[in-house]
Amino acid sequence: MENFTQGAIAHFKSFWSCLINVGVTEDVPAEERRYVRFANVVAALTAVAIISYIAFSLIQKNYVLPALQLVDLVCVLSVLWMNYTGQHSIARQTYLVVVNVFVLLNACVIGFESRVHDFFYFTCVLPFLLFRVKDYKNIVAGVFIAILSYNIFQNIHPYFTSYNLSLADQMNVYDINVWMKFALFGVAIYILAYYNHVSETELAITNEKLEGQAIDLTRSNHDLEQFAYIISHDLKAPVRNISSFMAMLSTRYTKVLPADALELTTMSKVCADRLARQIDDMLAYCRVDRNLSPAAVVDLNEMVKIITMELSVKTKGANVEIITERALPTLKDVHSSMLHNVFQNLIANAIKFNENDNREVKIGFTEEADVIRFIIADNGIGIAPGFESKIFQMFKRLHTQEKFEGTGIGLAICKKVINFYGGEVWYESEPGKGTTFYFTLPKALVGTPVAKVSEMSTQPTLIYKAA
Repeated sequence: MENFTQGAIAHFKSFWSCLINVGVTEDVPAEERRYVRFANVVAALTAVAIISYIAFSLIQKNYVLPALQLVDLVCVLSVLWMNYTGQHSIARQTYLVVVNVFVLLNACVIGFESRVHDFFYFTCVLPFLLFRVKDYKNIVAGVFIAILSYNIFQNIHPYFTSYNLSLADQMNVYDINVWMKFALFGVAIYILAYYNHVSETELAITNEKLEGQAIDLTRSNHDLEQFAYIISHDLKAPVRNISSFMAMLSTRYTKVLPADALELTTMSKVCADRLARQIDDMLAYCRVDRNLSPAAVVDLNEMVKIITMELSVKTKGANVEIITERALPTLKDVHSSMLHNVFQNLIANAIKFNENDNREVKIGFTEEADVIRFIIADNGIGIAPGFESKIFQMFKRLHTQEKFEGTGIGLAICKKVINFYGGEVWYESEPGKGTTFYFTLPKALVGTPVAKVSEMSTQPTLIYKAA
């Protein structure tokens, strides 16, 4: 007997688990699974209640009411079918309509004294169990349906008195309803609490996995940065030595070595120098957010002037104008060296990738809700479509070394610095007409009060001109 009882309990648990998890698949988000299970719970409990009413009605030899209740039962079970087919939201909305109609019809036909209409209070609570708080439209709609059904009952139940059960039968139904309320509310609260616990457990396990992955990813990134730094640092000296030896070889044995050997020596030195620059740039990239000096106030106007002075050597022999469209703001809590890298790379690229007789670089900014958007525009060669995902990657070059020198890491450094401060960087370009780079920084970093930033001079200022 004990084995039979344990077996029956095990089978019931298995059946109940399958019933409650109808429509709960891996494709359903963890948060949504909870509400799918809740819908299955209340639908199953409602089905049990309807079956009880059908049995009672048949005992009372009332065959019209069981027919209506049988239709209700089919509609309630259709909720499980909708969940099974993945129509979760529609299933819950359908249930709210069906259960309120079920209560309305039974309250009218059975009679007022049976207090069947008390279940409208339960249906008012259901929307809060079936939908997330942010699904306020569905919650409001569900509560509205329950209140509307109750008001309809209050107005039409007097017209059904001739069809009502006898007062004694109504009181019997009332007694049944009292016990059913205790059973339904008790079981519903327990099951909902249980599956809420299951959902929270699943969420906690998922969060724990994500935290572990985040820790592993952080450690991996740190190890990669350390590895890149060590390799770059260790490679730097040998590469510089190779370049020096090649230079010495070319100088000392110019008259001894044949022309083709001298050409190979020169090419080797050029390659070694290029590799040395790549190593230096890799080190610069790895150092972007490492060993930083204390954050301070940075005047971008002064910074741009210093950058143009540094670039003046490279701009000799070319007509170059660097213009600020209006006075730039002062930034606070930033690192001068990092911002220097950003402006220097963008301004240098604007000058370098430009084949016009008159090269022009315009620097400006605009204010938005939470950020300051900086703009650096040029009238250069532009960027062809299709490079949006590559241009900010390390060592991704759009041109040959012979045409434009460089290692292709400058924009990667810009992106890393800007992301470090919580900003974004992107560009717009039209081949042959120029490129405009945009990047944002949080408005909280602006040292000059925003009101005063708006009052700054709007007159363009020629910062630098070389001819």
